[in-house]
Amino acid sequence: MHHSDIDRLRQDLRNVVDDLEHIVRTAAHATSDEAIELKEQAGEQLHEIRLRLAEMERDAAARIRDAAHRAQGYVQQHPLAAIGGAAAMAFLLGMLVRSRR
Repeated sequence: MHHSDIDRLRQDLRNVVDDLEHIVRTAAHATSDEAIELKEQAGEQLHEIRLRLAEMERDAAARIRDAAHRAQGYVQQHPLAAIGGAAAMAFLLGMLVRSRR
């Protein structure tokens, strides 16, 4: 996920929260037509956010699949290095766990 995507999502979420706060403030004084319009606006924005989140999810899944494919290729080409790296990581994790006790 790109940093700009995260910033855009944060801004969109802030906008939705601001709009929902506006709806709550004006709902007590709104006529039924105004309330329906406010509800529709909030629903549209929530729908847009859901679409954007789904798009970002698909993008992240594609990146993960690509990274897994590249890792698999590396392991197939360099099996001993992969085993050595895994052993080193296991050793370091064991040391970290042991030092916390």
